[in-house]
Amino acid sequence: MKKTLLLAAFALAGSIAFAQKPSAGNKTAEVNLNFQTGTSAVNYDLPAELRLRYFLSDNSAVRVRFGLGSATDKSSVKSAAGTEATIEDKSGLGLTLTPGYEMHFEGTEKLSPYAGAQLGIALGGKATTTVTNAASANPTPGSVIDGASYKRESGSSLGISLGLMMGADYYIADGVFIGAEFGLGLFQMNSTKEGTTTSRLSSTATEQKTTTTKFSTTELFGVTTGGVRLGFVF
Repeated sequence: MKKTLLLAAFALAGSIAFAQKPSAGNKTAEVNLNFQTGTSAVNYDLPAELRLRYFLSDNSAVRVRFGLGSATDKSSVKSAAGTEATIEDKSGLGLTLTPGYEMHFEGTEKLSPYAGAQLGIALGGKATTTVTNAASANPTPGSVIDGASYKRESGSSLGISLGLMMGADYYIADGVFIGAEFGLGLFQMNSTKEGTTTSRLSSTATEQKTTTTKFSTTELFGVTTGGVRLGFVF
């Protein structure tokens, strides 16, 4: 048993010692390691993004990042009389597509630093907030009323961004690496279409519906981080 464990340790050490960086024609796939710290232990969220790279040469690569996500959050508030208001938030289905180009520098045998540029395109679906049995869209224990309801629905959104990035990959074994990245956003534009707000102040009141205003934002320059990544060469 000891001999087997010793051989396995030598094999692992050998794979780490001779880990090779990718060359022309290689492809990589990687995901973010989404660790979060809370009041207790460290938590891990499943990755919502996948990044693929293709090496045009030993020191240059094109890449594309895909992202897909949606979330639902539900909570409740009780009044002194025991009436319960419920609040449900649903984010619209979001899709991101980010193509880019990387120039890799010499580094070391296992460390591959790089710099590059990327263009981001983000599409967001309609997000909704539904509130029932409450006297306001943001109920407190004293504002809960039987039969009242609110529903806010945002319009779909479009975002476009342009940025520079720099990072490094460290090959811990042959074909396996961890990496980190930082970015500088040069330009970012977001536009959201019109939405609607529907409300009923009590079970007997008439339903009212209003339209929210379309809006857009533009931002120049901003620092972003790409987190820690785990990747594989194939």
